[in-house]
Amino acid sequence: MKPDTLLFEIAWEVCNQIGGIFTFIKSKVPTMTDTYGENYYLIGPYIPEKAKLDFRPIRELDYTPLSKAIQHIRDLGFEIHYGYWLLEEARPRVILINPNINIEKLNAAKTTLWEHHEISALKSSELLDQVLGFGEVTRLFLTKLIEELHINQDVIAHYHEWMSAASLPDLSRQQVRLATVFTTHATLLGRYLASNEAGYFSGIPTFNWAQKAEEYGIETEAKIERNVARHAHVLVTNSAWTASECEAFLGRRPDSIVHNGIHRKPGVGHEVFEKHLQNREKIDALIKALFSPSYQLRSDKTLYFFTSGRYEYFNKGFDVTLQAIARLNEALASRQSDINVVLFIITKKPFHNIKPDVLEARQRFQELQRICRKISTKLGPRIYANVTGSAGHKLPDLNQLIDDELQMLWRQALANFKRNGLPPVTTHHLIEKDSITEFCEDAGLNNREENRVKIIYHPDFIERATSLFSMDYLEFARGCHLGIFPSLYEPWGNAAMETVLHGTPVVTSDVSGFGRFAGEAADMAGNNEVKIVKRRQQSTEEAVIQLTEIFMQFVEEFENQQYIPRATLPKSVLDTLCWSELQQRYHENYKLALFRYQPVAGLY
Repeated sequence: MKPDTLLFEIAWEVCNQIGGIFTFIKSKVPTMTDTYGENYYLIGPYIPEKAKLDFRPIRELDYTPLSKAIQHIRDLGFEIHYGYWLLEEARPRVILINPNINIEKLNAAKTTLWEHHEISALKSSELLDQVLGFGEVTRLFLTKLIEELHINQDVIAHYHEWMSAASLPDLSRQQVRLATVFTTHATLLGRYLASNEAGYFSGIPTFNWAQKAEEYGIETEAKIERNVARHAHVLVTNSAWTASECEAFLGRRPDSIVHNGIHRKPGVGHEVFEKHLQNREKIDALIKALFSPSYQLRSDKTLYFFTSGRYEYFNKGFDVTLQAIARLNEALASRQSDINVVLFIITKKPFHNIKPDVLEARQRFQELQRICRKISTKLGPRIYANVTGSAGHKLPDLNQLIDDELQMLWRQALANFKRNGLPPVTTHHLIEKDSITEFCEDAGLNNREENRVKIIYHPDFIERATSLFSMDYLEFARGCHLGIFPSLYEPWGNAAMETVLHGTPVVTSDVSGFGRFAGEAADMAGNNEVKIVKRRQQSTEEAVIQLTEIFMQFVEEFENQQYIPRATLPKSVLDTLCWSELQQRYHENYKLALFRYQPVAGLY
């Protein structure tokens, strides 16, 4: 590759957190900016409520080709923003495009889709219209940019998932001077078929993609995805499972399999345990705030489990997790165990607001802590004066050292803190009930004191600035004891990978890309770091039984040994999961795309 090659990474989850692609892009960006510097840009959709959190616009445009292309798009009447994505470890330049375009221009894009690719978009949806609108503006922007660049300037467009890539086939058809890479992190049909078709994984080659797309009502979307894969110079995916789906559903074998990674290697040894203790204290504080007004949970007798991911009840294994946790609750209660397990469920669902009683409980707990500190500050000097005074070494009567003001403060704080009723299962007011809340109600997982398993359903992403936990997601994962990801469909599995790499043991599945990596490439299956639920050939009931046994074993080991397991992976495994190494694989794919775009030049 030439040193001045421009690289555009295009994804629907740039500045727009929805699921795993956001984590993937965010973790990759620091390495990309280190590698490509000022020649690296991201393109994503402009979603105002998301962009306001971490997007800083550049107000003044200069006379560079990029600025001219942006101004050209604005002159055409489209909304496009240019600025910086404010990430923790990088500030990449980003272009955000409003995917909602006027009906006349949208219909023109649909007409082109039909005339040149024989894909009908008459039966549309809000998301599909946004995908096509975003694709049309992206196509116009890249076309204009390349017109402004010198003819010897190389440009690569790296698309992620079909929603960002509607522009790719027309850029190819119009022979725009551009090398393209398409990474599919999952296939549309895979998401639908895995949870609805018996024997899905063994039957992938036998499915008729067109018939199934029509059956599930995603014909247009599946054809767009297939069309993108066919026109890309290089097709990449993240696991062997998805590679087999590409062949069956997209009609093309991937040129490369590059799994996901992390930016920075986590600490090792005592660092992992110290971070666990620090972050567990923050989780303890929230649990005490929510539960102590009703009854006490001993921190040293409580385990924190969590599951997280996009809200796909069956594909993400939420169904299996809840069934197994309900059985664990019954088993611990029947044994009269004094161990409590708190299961956190972290996903994204529409909600009105955080429940006022949850915010109030946290505020009152913080007030109680403040009063305790105040009492401690006043009491300390009095105890010291008493011991060193005439009373000598005799232990003072603490009641005599507490004056009326402190007693009043303490009684008032306690009266405000106590509450009738059970701790909340859901932290937010959901717009409507879902399968998680319905299961908890039916199974009696309602946070009664006699239940050994408590549930905290947090239907929003965890971010330090906005969440109840006052910490970010990875800090939360470090503070827990076990991450649970027994997915039925998980082409890679960022959540499981990040969790175990930051010291928390995980449960994953044998149909997860990371689960397969852990079991085969890294030989981690069966140890204390990674437990693998067999979902490829087991029934749901068998998977629930296996997961329940894993939970029981985990609790018993903690109960018998009072040991908090931490995951520490060997350096050989860590190295293969870092972007500093994985980026070399993508670099080779970029070179291959450039070669296929202009093979006669012989430069690559």
